[in-house]
Amino acid sequence: MEILKVRLANGGLSDAVAENKRKESKGEVYSKRRLDIEIKRIDRMKKWAEENEINSNFAASLMYQVITESCMVQDELMIKKVKNHESIINESDAEALYAYQQQNLLELTAAVAESYEEKYGKEHFGSELYFKFERKTLNGMISEGIPDKELAIDLGCATGVISFDIASRFKKVIGYDISPDMVAVANRKKLERGLGNLDFINKDIESGINLPDNSVSLAIMNMGTGSDLKNTKGVIAEIKRVLRPSGKFLISFYNAESLLNKVGFIPWPMTLSAYVDPDRRCLTVSYENNVYFLYARSRTVEEVKTLLSEFEVDVCTYPTLASILPNILTENCDGEGNHQPNEEVRKYIKKIDTELSGSPLNCGTYVIATGGKIS
Repeated sequence: MEILKVRLANGGLSDAVAENKRKESKGEVYSKRRLDIEIKRIDRMKKWAEENEINSNFAASLMYQVITESCMVQDELMIKKVKNHESIINESDAEALYAYQQQNLLELTAAVAESYEEKYGKEHFGSELYFKFERKTLNGMISEGIPDKELAIDLGCATGVISFDIASRFKKVIGYDISPDMVAVANRKKLERGLGNLDFINKDIESGINLPDNSVSLAIMNMGTGSDLKNTKGVIAEIKRVLRPSGKFLISFYNAESLLNKVGFIPWPMTLSAYVDPDRRCLTVSYENNVYFLYARSRTVEEVKTLLSEFEVDVCTYPTLASILPNILTENCDGEGNHQPNEEVRKYIKKIDTELSGSPLNCGTYVIATGGKIS
């Protein structure tokens, strides 16, 4: 504990390292994560443990914990001294805080728009597994449960990944997003691909969906977007209004009862691209040497069912184990510090999480709700 105190305590080594990084970085914005160095340190710790007849997995987990806590300390320093978070906003002022979080959202989307489709979630096992599960659920619903495929709407479409994916299966697809940068990229890709049945609109869907009653065959709000809304009830009422009698929806939320939330502190790098920080009560996202705080509210399964009580609805949660397991279990190391996915282990984790998705435990990171109007 004395050794850890030297590194992690107020004014300790982590503070000094963060301050040095800040001073040497362009614009005083620094990267607190140095993945290549962290991996080498963990591998050195494992080797040392083996030489000293100590369990190497225990030693690696301890090193994960030290590195993660150190980064959290540096993160706090960055927030205070670089973004000057505490002086920008009074967090007891709910309206001002929400405006600040929306500003952060636009700043983040402007930064990630060009590389969003190619990079987002690709380096995080838990997120990659979730995206595939969600897409499989969506494709199954389209194939089996939507008799007419006139119009699909993608609410919170980002750069149109899902819109492009389903474009060939609907007469018309419209994507809405609050970010002008995301929509600009989506429209450029639409022209490049020559797809005339796609429209992308820069709009805050909380102000309404500008479509006639009973005109939509499918409404999609994926990747936890249901939790990103402040006026969730209003948007759900709009979805009900525009859905055709045979129309369907898929809406996902961050799960307030997830295994990740129940475990609490995870002493190793997360396998998810984004998750709701219970301490800050917002979605905390790190990207390219910066930290963004976005509005988000996790929901329990029962809360989701209540929000959608005027629909026929099925609910599942996903992923459970993949969201909390350390990379040491899902990757192989060749002894030279090079890490590759352990496909065999990942296959079994996927199988377990798929079985757990319909479990009454409801411990997955996301709540996925599918259904339609009550006939």
